[in-house]
Amino acid sequence: MAHVSKNTLTAPRKYSSNIEKCLDGCKEKFNQILSGVLNGGNQDAHKMEASIFNQLIKLGFILMQLYFASQNKGNYGKTIETAQGIAKRGRTSEKSYFSIFGKMKVTRYLYHIGDVSFAPLDIVLNLPVRCYSYFLSEFANLLNINGAYENASGFLKKFFGAKLSISALETISGESSDRYEDYYDLKNRLPKPEKEEDYTVVGFDGKGVPMIKAEAAKIVARQGKGEKKQKKKEALVGVKYGVNANVRTAEEVADNLVYPDKKENKNKTGKPAKAQNIRYIASIEKPKRKVMEEIHEEVKGESFSDKPLVCVMDGALHLWTLLKDVFKDIKNKVFVLDIIHVLEYIWIIAHIKHKEGSDGGKKYVYKKLLLILQGKIASYIMELQREMLSGRWKKTQRDKFLKVITYLKNHKEYMKYDKYLSEGYPIGSGVVESACSHVVKDRMEISGARWGINGSDSILKLRSVAKSKNWDEYWEFFTTQAKNNTFFPDEYNLMNVQEKMVA
Repeated sequence: MAHVSKNTLTAPRKYSSNIEKCLDGCKEKFNQILSGVLNGGNQDAHKMEASIFNQLIKLGFILMQLYFASQNKGNYGKTIETAQGIAKRGRTSEKSYFSIFGKMKVTRYLYHIGDVSFAPLDIVLNLPVRCYSYFLSEFANLLNINGAYENASGFLKKFFGAKLSISALETISGESSDRYEDYYDLKNRLPKPEKEEDYTVVGFDGKGVPMIKAEAAKIVARQGKGEKKQKKKEALVGVKYGVNANVRTAEEVADNLVYPDKKENKNKTGKPAKAQNIRYIASIEKPKRKVMEEIHEEVKGESFSDKPLVCVMDGALHLWTLLKDVFKDIKNKVFVLDIIHVLEYIWIIAHIKHKEGSDGGKKYVYKKLLLILQGKIASYIMELQREMLSGRWKKTQRDKFLKVITYLKNHKEYMKYDKYLSEGYPIGSGVVESACSHVVKDRMEISGARWGINGSDSILKLRSVAKSKNWDEYWEFFTTQAKNNTFFPDEYNLMNVQEKMVA
């Protein structure tokens, strides 16, 4: 595409027969709306409301036609100057424009430099490469990421008369996610605001996504005897957020986890520290390392000289190994095993020693959880080992003892809860586990949903942007880049977008 100076593109303005025709159409349609309102009689209010809305859609269509007619077909003279030389005006060509008000044709002049043809009006008005307007695309995307494509298609048809197929909606979301990496690359290069929270926290977890038959067949299943074939592919979910210190005692935590309904707990005035400025990421297509590296980019510019980076996850050892490698350049960091997963393992032993639902079981869990929260994990492991070898238990029960002992041994280095509580670190992976639900599950596992790799990743990218509360900024970046990358030099692109994002 030729690079053209903005100053060279000033089309002469004059009223044409098309403009007059559109103006007359606007007046006629507006008078129809007024007449319909004034002569509505005792029509139901909601029916009048719907009628006005439908008529306004039709008025909007005419107003868009008026807007395009006022552009003089992008006629900027017989020649215009570009970085590649002089471009000569040629014939006109029509371009489809599918707006929220309906489909229309835009006539504009083509200009030529040698064998290259382009329409300056497309650039000046930032017309999309495909027919779908950016406003319609944004509307469609916000429907797509929150519900089934079929529902989005039905909604657009019912309320706007816009007939978009499921295939068209998939295409819109696929292309709308194309600038995801560019956006966050630029965002991470911008000066970061001063951190208001005490700690920066990161976490990762996996969540399965149901795949279409052809994609599911590609998944390498780690099948054991009697296991079902895998029909899901795991998306890795990552989070980064800020949180203030929340110093607690082991007794307070144990009370809240084992006896959450106790009156004393409800009467406590202290509130748990709330995660702030959460950045989400979820991907099926990217390797797990790439997902972690993206979160690493978010934190690498921060200073961890005084307070550490806190890494909270569940017991997936392969993720811990990968996390240590990706974040190895950050020297001051703390690894924390999610306390809820530890609690689940204590319950395994409680159910061996006590009847399910019994007070004895709860008392056992409370006592052993308190022991762990006080930093005495080694004592509990030794106790379990003695129990397992005591000869009191059946093989199936000993196997459960061994399972719990192995888990605690494998994760012992991440279980320094006495220190974590005294420093006010978070000890639960609730933020990333919540992300698995509201970023991935709530959309990807709706009834009947089956996904391909590309389609699922497009939706996950857009949902991540929206859930991270970056949607408006991302969409501004997306539409600005769409215009600039076809027209202005890269230096202008970066400067222009940076100014908008900083502002």
